[in-house]
Amino acid sequence: MTPLPEALAENQEALLRILARHKVEMVVLGGVGAQFHGWRSATADLDVAVDRSEANVARINLALQEAGAGDPQVGQFGTAFKTRFGRLELVRKADGIGEYADWLRNAREKKLDDGLVIMVADPEDILASKRAAGRSKDLAALDQMRADFDESSSNARSPGR
Repeated sequence: MTPLPEALAENQEALLRILARHKVEMVVLGGVGAQFHGWRSATADLDVAVDRSEANVARINLALQEAGAGDPQVGQFGTAFKTRFGRLELVRKADGIGEYADWLRNAREKKLDDGLVIMVADPEDILASKRAAGRSKDLAALDQMRADFDESSSNARSPGR
């Protein structure tokens, strides 16, 4: 079982649980995805790539309703919602990687407490996407993310851990 990242905010955990409870087919990306690979910094929102099938869209809508999602802000690559638990972005396409199926290809299943199972983007895909986006906040986080990912993976391989 994978422990929840220490930097994960309670509101982000609540959003993950709502999405999982509604069986939304998704891959957790961005800062929260990075936290699952050892990044120790905080992030303000939850970014997920989602399957756009009709059945999954129906499940997403139920999850959004439960989360108290307000009016969407539609952007070039995704749609963001302000919820009772903070900002949730449903990513249609991400720089450097692509759409849901592209993220899913290298994603890893994480089994958490209470039977929560989520798919988390591969750390190299997270880094590639942040590099490709080229935003100053993403570029500023890259070195620390890489260092934290490397430390986390070496700790996971060390005996006695």
